[in-house]
Amino acid sequence: MPPRFHLLDRAKLTVADLQDYPIYRWQAEACPLLDERLASLMPLDRESIQQVSSFEMMALWVAAGYGVGVSAQSRIEHGHGWGITVRPLADGPYEIVTYLQRPHGQASPVVERFERRALKVASAGTA
Repeated sequence: MPPRFHLLDRAKLTVADLQDYPIYRWQAEACPLLDERLASLMPLDRESIQQVSSFEMMALWVAAGYGVGVSAQSRIEHGHGWGITVRPLADGPYEIVTYLQRPHGQASPVVERFERRALKVASAGTA
């Protein structure tokens, strides 16, 4: 949230609390359920969700006061030092899903090592 956002006194926010503000989302964090919920609350005469090319760009727009950013908890922890305030969504949690796709055939050792690490991290997060 921007530094002078009027809802800073709340410990948690709902998606409905954000309906009057431009919302910035990093396009790499696909969460269809959350995006659908955000879009359903926005006025029809306004672009509902602004997609940005990086988390840093989203943080820049938010710190400048142009709107509210919605991102994964693991990313927003980096925003504390950038002049933005973080609040969890009370009507979540929403899951961000990442797909690991690779072509058929033999993968390089680097790709195989990355795949093993990704699967290990994913299984640790569900335990």
